[in-house]
Parts: sequence; C-alpha cells; structure tokens
Amino acid sequence: MGARLPGSRSMAVALGVSRTVVLMAYDQLESEGYLESRSGSGTSVSARRVGLSACETLVEEQVEAPGDPRLSRLARRAVLPAVFEADPHALEAELIEGELIEEELIDLAQPRVKSDPRSLKAWKQNLMALLRRRDVPDFPELQGCVDLRKAVAGYLSIERAIEVDPEDILIVSGAQQARDLIARVLLDEGDGVGVEEPCEWSVRHSYEAMGARIVPCQVGPNGMDIDRHAAALDGVRLVNVAPSFQFPTGVVMPEERRRALLQWAYAHDACLVEDDFDCEHRFGVGTSQSLWSLDRYGRVIHVSSFARSMFPALQLGFMLVPRPLRDRFLAVKWLADRGSISMQQHVLAACITSGQYLRDLRRIAHRLAPRHRALHTALQVRLGSALVVTDSVAGGSLFVHLPRLPRSATEALMAEALARGVRVRSAECFHRIPPDHVTLVLSYAGVSEASLKRAGARLAEACLAVENPGHLTPSFDSPSS
Repeated sequence: MGARLPGSRSMAVALGVSRTVVLMAYDQLESEGYLESRSGSGTSVSARRVGLSACETLVEEQVEAPGDPRLSRLARRAVLPAVFEADPHALEAELIEGELIEEELIDLAQPRVKSDPRSLKAWKQNLMALLRRRDVPDFPELQGCVDLRKAVAGYLSIERAIEVDPEDILIVSGAQQARDLIARVLLDEGDGVGVEEPCEWSVRHSYEAMGARIVPCQVGPNGMDIDRHAAALDGVRLVNVAPSFQFPTGVVMPEERRRALLQWAYAHDACLVEDDFDCEHRFGVGTSQSLWSLDRYGRVIHVSSFARSMFPALQLGFMLVPRPLRDRFLAVKWLADRGSISMQQHVLAACITSGQYLRDLRRIAHRLAPRHRALHTALQVRLGSALVVTDSVAGGSLFVHLPRLPRSATEALMAEALARGVRVRSAECFHRIPPDHVTLVLSYAGVSEASLKRAGARLAEACLAVENPGHLTPSFDSPSS
C-alpha cells in the first residue's frame, strides 16, 4: 500500500518490452484504481483500492452466498422449445458406422428451405444499389419503413385481395414478435385465449407464458368450428386461428365458417388473430377471402412473415393492426426495440416493388406441388388404409396419421426410420392432448422428388416393421421407386 513503482523506462528495460506497453499497463491499472500517479512523485500503489478490497473481503466473510436471482412470473413460465439439437452430420456418421446405408440421410424432420439462386442474386443487387445511394438508411422507423409498408399494401391488394392502408401496417421482426406484442397489448394474467388444436407450439406457448388460460379448439377437415367451441370460449379475450392454411393439418377454413367466427367475436367482445403462416405457397387452388377483409369493426389482427417466403434468415414479418389499437401496439413495440432492422426492410421493399418477390412465390409453389405428390404417393401406395394424410393445398409439410400404431410406438418408429436413413419428427408437440396413435409432420420443401420417393418407401417399410415386429418387410428401394 503506497509503494512506489519503478519509472516506465526502468520497467520497460527490466521486462524487455517497449515503454509504450508499460505506459499502457500503468494507465489501465490507474483507471481501475490500483495505482495513483502524481506529477513529480511518480506512480505508487493506491491505498484506497487496497482498503476497498479489504472491506469487500470482510463483507464476503460475513454474508452467506445468496441463491439464484428471483425471477418474474413470465421468466418462470417461459421455456425453450424441445428442438432437435443433435448434429445431422454426426447422426449420419453414426448410421454409417452402425449399419452401412447406400444413400445419405434424408431429413424430413426439419423445415429446411433451399433459397432460390435467383432470389439471392436479386437480393444482392438491391442491397448494392441501396449502399451506393447517398441517403443510405440510418435508424429504423418504429412502425417500419414507408417504402416497405407501401410495397406490402400493394402486394396484398394484388395477391390476396386485401385492401389496407400502409398506415395500418406494422413491420415486426418475424411472426414470433407479432405474437408477443399481441399478448402484451391484449392480455392480462388469467385471461382466456382460444387456440387451435393442434397448432404450432410457439403459438400456444406465447400466450401461456403471459399467464393466459388456453382453451383448445379442435381443428376438423374444414378448420375450427366456432359453434362447437362457443361454450368453452365464453369470456375469452382472444382467439388465434390460421384460416388460410392451418399448421400442421394444412386445412383451409371455408368462408361461411370465417363469417361465423367474426359474428361470434363481435357478440362476445373478443379479438381474432389471423395467422397467415405459409399460405402463399399454394398449388392448384385459389385463396379465400381473409378475415381482415371480412372484418367491419376492427376485431382482426392479421399476422404474416417473409422468412418462409424468401429465405429463413430474413427475420421480418408484418401485422395489419386495427386503427384503434395502432398506437398501443407502437408503444409496446417501442419498449422492445426502436424498429426492426432497417436495411433489410429497404431491400425487401425493392424486391416486392420490382415483382421479384411474387415471382419467387410462384417458383416455390411450382416446386412444392410435385414434391408433395411424390411423398404422398410413395406412402399411400405402400401403406393404404394404414395411412391417413390430411388434405393440404399449401405449405411444405404433410400431416400424417398412422391409426394402426399406438402413440407409445412413436419412438420405435422414429428409430426404425432413422435406421433406414430417414429422419422424421413426431407431431405430438403440436397437440395439447396428443391422439392415441402415431402422428408425424414430414417436411419436404428442401428435399428433391427422387429423395422423397425413397424416403416414402423407407418410412413405409419402417411402419410395417414396427406394426409387425419379427416379420421381414420388403425393401422398397428400387429403380422403379
């Protein structure tokens, strides 16, 4: 304490380093309170810092180590999704080491989408054009850049027959932020929320984490039936539906059911969240009138995302917000961020305005239709009545029921399929109360037709092996497959 240090030149010579290094070290120690420097007196060890350290040591000796910090109710309820965490390459190596397979692992478990090279080229060109401009965007606008909101309004008018003012559009960082904002603006702890059953896990959990009471509403061949669930939904503040493409079932809600749902919302002072997930990728069918377009009293909040339309890394989405709620949503979003990433918004606006975005959607749908048929046919031909596939007109996945296999056989089937080189995932996580038989969601968007034919054959082989243990099942991999 108070001991004087050698001069910087002497210390540099002693240590064999430059004087600059010593000066930098002295400055750092002085800024942290370990050293004191006085003109004409040199540098010495700080007495104040030593004394403080002694006090700190004394406090630590007298106080027991505290436990974990206290959490909020939201933090205690929030959990991470049970995602597949293993490395696919490690799995593939494990398969090859245990039992040699001729083909690579065909992954139907993860919804991977291969970006179109033309889409990426157009994105790069628009980005470079933006960077060459003198008025390159600075901070993002809270509601979203005007160019993007105008482009979205134009796209919705042409493609979805949705007439909307750009001022009613809120740009968000993906559909998940939209759901979080909706829960924060419209729900208090204990409020009831109607949620489709089955549905995407993150939809249900977003409301559960906010303390909402979840009311599951079974999805049938024509979507959710409000008349069937009206009694259970009495008093709820919000109902979350996906009328244009329900995930994971893939069903579309007819217009009469949409109108009935709106009438119920008006009569019961409730709001509706219209989830437009993946409905742009339609093949062979038109689109029904949206809930937003049918709404006359500002009870519908429309949510969509660009991530699956162009490439997954594009974490941008948008909301159509009724005018009485607009300022409330902006105020709550301001607490989370000051606006979604600005540069991506301007580039995306250019892609939409030029027509590139719409051309991308057409190409994606063109690729998905034959892949959908290839996987469905490969399974149907071999399993027949042992397979039930929900009719789907969009998206990139099949929702598969295997009524002959009890739910307890799910892990055995997944292991059997993996041994044959096909990775699949159970649909149990999409259910609040899973069915009593095996259900699967097979993601085919990023897999070629040829691989999907092989995958369907191998998965069918695995189903038969689990259903009839001990019996040899035929090998479906052949040139004709």
